[in-house]
Order: sequence, then C-alpha cells, then structure tokens
Amino acid sequence: MKTTGRKSFAAEALKQGLLIVSIAAAISLLVNHFRQNGLPLRANPSAKTASENSGEPLQVSLEEARALFSAHAAVFIDARSGEDYRAGHIRGAVSLPAESLEQALPAVASTLSSGSLLIAYCDGEHCSLSREVALQLLAKGYSHVAVLLNGWTLWCNAGLPTGKGP
Repeated sequence: MKTTGRKSFAAEALKQGLLIVSIAAAISLLVNHFRQNGLPLRANPSAKTASENSGEPLQVSLEEARALFSAHAAVFIDARSGEDYRAGHIRGAVSLPAESLEQALPAVASTLSSGSLLIAYCDGEHCSLSREVALQLLAKGYSHVAVLLNGWTLWCNAGLPTGKGP
C-alpha cells in the first residue's frame, strides 16, 4: 500500500511541475510578443524588425543575452580590437573589430547568416564600437542586429563563460 501512495505522490508532483513550466513558458512568450522590442523566436529574413524600421540596432539586456547565449540563439560579435579579443572575450564570440570591419568581415561572413540574431558588444558604458559595428552590419543587409551595452564588463562581472586567444 505504501508503494502505491509514493508512486501517486510522485506522479502528482510531476504533473504539477509540468503545469508550472507550461504556464511559465506561455507567460514568457506572451510578454515577448507584446514587448516593444521583443526578441525574435526564430530567424525569418522576410520579417520586418525594429532594426529595419528605425535604422537603429536593438538593445538587449544582460539577462536577454545570457538566455540567448544559453540557447545558442545568437552570434556574439566582439567589436573591440583584435588584441582585446585575444585577451578575453565572450566564449564563442566572433572578432569583428570596428576599426577594420571591412577587412575582417569576409573571414567571418559564413558565421553570420543574414537571418541570425547578431549581438555586438564592446566594453565601457560610453563605448560606441558595438553600435558602430551594428550599424555597419545593418547597412550590409543583416536585419537581426542588437547591441549589448557595456557588454564585456557586464558579462565578466556576472561570471558568464569567457574565452581567450584567437
């Protein structure tokens, strides 16, 4: 008799857990849908984005960037110098220095599909390199482009995954 009671308790706990996860997912999708600069759930090159409408790249928060990183749903672009990139960068990020974007872009273009969400970052609250790179990518036809302001410092302070070297 006790074994049956434990099984039904476990089954009930599992049902409740699945219900909670389902409700949380539904709420998250609704919030993202109605948010003014909601994140794309999948790449759709034909869809209009906030970037295309305003000419400005989207901005993502650290929390959004962390979630996208964990889901492998974005390509991170380090807009700092090659030297800074080699000293440390967001793990898996592509080096695309603002100062030499035209020369560096052909080497990484295959990594940056036009439908992927691209998140440019640099370092410092007043660093404009990520915005410069994002604007250049928008001008080159990449439609899903965002900026993580003060990205490198925020990422490191949060203890998120980093890499070093080329």
